[in-house]
Amino acid sequence: MALIQGIPGEFGPQPWGEAILRTGELLLLRITRRPADHSIRLPGLATAPLHVVEHHTDRALTWRLDGDDLLVRLPDSGDAPVVRVALQGKLRIVPPDTVTANADGVWDLTPTGTTSHLVARRAADVAVRVFADGRARVVLANQPAVAADASRTIGPFPMPAGLVVPLRVEAAGVRRILVAPIGTVLASIHPTGEGGLSVVVTNFGRTTAQGDAGLKLPDGSRLCWSFESLDPGASITWPVSIPGPAKRYELRVRLDAGRRSASSPYRVDLPLTG
Repeated sequence: MALIQGIPGEFGPQPWGEAILRTGELLLLRITRRPADHSIRLPGLATAPLHVVEHHTDRALTWRLDGDDLLVRLPDSGDAPVVRVALQGKLRIVPPDTVTANADGVWDLTPTGTTSHLVARRAADVAVRVFADGRARVVLANQPAVAADASRTIGPFPMPAGLVVPLRVEAAGVRRILVAPIGTVLASIHPTGEGGLSVVVTNFGRTTAQGDAGLKLPDGSRLCWSFESLDPGASITWPVSIPGPAKRYELRVRLDAGRRSASSPYRVDLPLTG
């Protein structure tokens, strides 16, 4: 994938010290805890460095990029240095919670706060399905906010390619967020507690959908459902009961909906039964 273009921002605390934005194109790395191997890693630097030197001596330091991480070799001896990083442009970062779409072009998020960050491999119009209580308010890629019933998809929103964009979701009791390209019929699996699962099919398209969904169980058996006249933006849900002792299951839904379809695998740790 090409270089991800990040978002304006600053770095949080690092294991070796802190990164201080001196100007828009100059970073100072203050080393307070020298690693044993004399190397530091600054994760999520989307702007390429121009040069990296020891701040007080202007001595050039060895550095390289590892994806979006900057690796710098510190002097083997001496006081904890300050490293000066001149950038080729304004500082842009890749936040640590950035998620890239899976092979089906689907983002599957379990949010820890109100904002997540997404990257698309290719430009597309997408919609958001929020599994939450009541209504949800969604802002994607700094577009105008859209509020709707959380039981339906929200959007569409334009998603650019290769850019880190924020997704902000404001809702009560958010459990999961799915983002998929418009035109997709998406099947997903959700744990419901006490050894149960539910299979949810959501129509991210602009026209009604029909088709079949199948769920293969760990014992080799298969459960199948059919659906028709699934309205744009709507979802349909089937409960699934998993018998037997608790195991670590990784169940996959395969959907055949007569159009672009996708599945969202979900690893489920079922609780002990009996």
